[in-house]
Amino acid sequence: MANHFLGQSEKLTHLHFYYHNNIAGPRATAVPINPKIQPVDLRDPASLFGRLTIADDPLTSGPSLENSTVVGSAQGMYGSASQTEMSFAMVFNFALTQGKYKGSSFCLLGRNPIFTNPRELAIVGGTGAFRFSRGYAILKTYYMDMQTGASTIVEYDVYIRHY
Repeated sequence: MANHFLGQSEKLTHLHFYYHNNIAGPRATAVPINPKIQPVDLRDPASLFGRLTIADDPLTSGPSLENSTVVGSAQGMYGSASQTEMSFAMVFNFALTQGKYKGSSFCLLGRNPIFTNPRELAIVGGTGAFRFSRGYAILKTYYMDMQTGASTIVEYDVYIRHY
């Protein structure tokens, strides 16, 4: 039996895009709000534990920020939530600015162990076309600056059930 809301049938939408996170330099898209005194060592998860970062990261149609269409932005925060592995607790709104879902957004929530490929996070709601939505996102790290961790590109495949 199909689910219905106000006479509408439930749909499944697949979105594919790239998330660009940059925590350094003049084009930073993410800023630690409680930077620690000691330097961060990507080989030591404890060096990041407790760090909270606010972000407004661009989403693009392809992996190149310069040569791809910006399709939206990921606005939210992530915090280092593990002392034993590189894992972030993520709370983000993905606001879409192009295409069929322009003006709509969806909410992503979950644990993101950044060195695990692929990994899965939950979609727990949204606005516009994604009102009453639910689903999941499959994340794969496309690129990470392993020297500084300052720049990361993550490929997203998002599956959203909505009306």
